[in-house]
Amino acid sequence: MKWRPDILLHFILAYVMMSGFMIWLPIIRGLFDGTAYTWSGWLGIGGNGILGDYWLLLIFASILLSVIYLGWRGAQKPFHWLLLIWLFLLVVESAAIFFSNETIYFKGDTLGTQFDAGKIIFPIDLFFLSMSCFWIYRDLKKKRHKGQLSWTKNNRMMLIIFFLIFPLQLITLRFLDYDQLGVFLTLFQWLILNIAFYPWRSFYKIKSPEQRPGHN
Repeated sequence: MKWRPDILLHFILAYVMMSGFMIWLPIIRGLFDGTAYTWSGWLGIGGNGILGDYWLLLIFASILLSVIYLGWRGAQKPFHWLLLIWLFLLVVESAAIFFSNETIYFKGDTLGTQFDAGKIIFPIDLFFLSMSCFWIYRDLKKKRHKGQLSWTKNNRMMLIIFFLIFPLQLITLRFLDYDQLGVFLTLFQWLILNIAFYPWRSFYKIKSPEQRPGHN
């Protein structure tokens, strides 16, 4: 049976991918830069390297990676609930900024970026949460085959590239101190991971009768 994410799910997962980079970057830099790297993130969490609230980043990342993997690989349960949890976290964070009396800037010291997007992100997050609720309602009304999508050579190749980037990040961030190159590598790595999960062959893997339970 054939399955491919529809346009709306593509749209939602693309936004999840963009929002997820803000979690993936401090995880990688905290790991390879060490305590020299100071980071701050959602809901006032922060730390140096893998100290402080780094463990919370790992929890957020586990939710994020589950959403991305399950979303591209058939959108089976518990994808629906995990997607809502992730987008709800985004809304809570951006709402705190939106209703704050202070002007809060998003800063990227390595690339020299700073912008005030506090009043823009909240309605965008709210929009994607609403679209996700609509998609989930529509998807749950469908009767779809439960199975595992086939992995292709493209998927495996992208995963290999993803893991090969780790030693390059270690070299650029820890030993050479090329922070800008390390950030670009991390962005590229994050894109590669999302591409690695994409269903290039949109067919479920069908078990032969001999492989099914009850057949010897």
